[in-house]
Amino acid sequence: MVAIGSRTKPILVQGSKYSNKGQEDGASPSENVLWRNIRVLRLAGVWRPEGRCLARLYPLYFGTVCTSMLHIGALAILRSYTIWGNMTEVTFALVSGLTCFNGAVKMIHHYSHSESYYRLVDELNILIDRQRPLCEGDAELAAALHAAYEKAKRLTFGVLGYMFVLGQMWATVPLFMQFPPDDPSSPLPLVTITRVHKVHNHTLYSLAYLSECHTVLYWNFSSLGMDVFFGSVMIHVTGQLNILNIRLSRLSDGGAAEDLAHSSNFAKGSQQQKWNTHDSVSMYDEVRNCVKDHQEILRYLDFLENLMNPVPLAQFLLCVGGICLTLYQITFNPDDGGVIECILFLPIPALQIFIYCWAGHGIMEESEYVSFAVYSCRWPGADRRVTNLLRIVMSRAQKASFLTAGKVHPINRDTFLSLLNASYSFYTLLRQMKNLEEGNEASP
Repeated sequence: MVAIGSRTKPILVQGSKYSNKGQEDGASPSENVLWRNIRVLRLAGVWRPEGRCLARLYPLYFGTVCTSMLHIGALAILRSYTIWGNMTEVTFALVSGLTCFNGAVKMIHHYSHSESYYRLVDELNILIDRQRPLCEGDAELAAALHAAYEKAKRLTFGVLGYMFVLGQMWATVPLFMQFPPDDPSSPLPLVTITRVHKVHNHTLYSLAYLSECHTVLYWNFSSLGMDVFFGSVMIHVTGQLNILNIRLSRLSDGGAAEDLAHSSNFAKGSQQQKWNTHDSVSMYDEVRNCVKDHQEILRYLDFLENLMNPVPLAQFLLCVGGICLTLYQITFNPDDGGVIECILFLPIPALQIFIYCWAGHGIMEESEYVSFAVYSCRWPGADRRVTNLLRIVMSRAQKASFLTAGKVHPINRDTFLSLLNASYSFYTLLRQMKNLEEGNEASP
């Protein structure tokens, strides 16, 4: 994903223009377009807070939230071990364990690459600042820039608001679930702890319930917060590609190409020739600026993929397993409360996959449109050096730029559908195993 003719080092190995160690030095571009996402991640203990005192307490805060998720994974393994053989109960425990483990993986990835995350934000703001002055005096470009802002805002508020409401419902369902009086364990929001009863061990049950509610709350903001963070980054990059395509398609919009074509066939006067030369230089300068902006976008996409590709790969793998196990629970769980929890949970892993695939598909579409935008401009009759530059851009744009998950799966809508199909295939396999098990038990 390196631009043709580029001699600059990739952003990944360059120092950030703005030194950012938790945003402590106060230096920033003209506007931080990801301030909402960063605020959510700070609340969730993922992003380092501002201020020296809070920054010193950050490792402790991060460790508390991360441990809260990892202990659910450990409880799920312990629960599976103690009830091994009961496929319905084991899969129910694994759903919660995989979900919380996924959130912990994202937090650890950010903590171990925090400087790269800070630079990712800085470079995105710098990238937007390159084309922002052009948008201030142009209604169409300003609308494209504003559309990216609004789309990222709706994604952030919509997903996190939905998950906040769903998390409250998820946490309160166990309080109303019916269970046999002789059952040694009472249901909890995530993983039922063996021999912890709501009546017989009320204090211990209350502590376990509050602990798991803490995990549910922070998982909503940390795991989903990371998803909408990367989704917002991809939306803003898509917006920059859209602005670039508008500029390319409107090259020589003031009539330079028309004048050049007219000059080559009819015009003879020195005044017309002088005006055409001026227009040719102006068009060449605009094409050069577009090429430079295109190169910067491609370098930023290269940096973004190198940083984020392990996160969607883990997301895809764990969400495929989560969807499969949740469908199995909805089909075979005899407990109505457990079925309700699984129905509430089922859209979540699909939503997490969709955020990446939907936002990544937008980048792929806009990068494919670059070649068409160049061809659509008024290039006939333009100077030869202008057409040479345009051919270079078109040649580079023939290969669409796209992000991948772990250098394996392209992040687009086709991948989203293939992952859902894979989840259903695994669910069918589990269902066949369950039916075979029931058939063996029924046979004499």
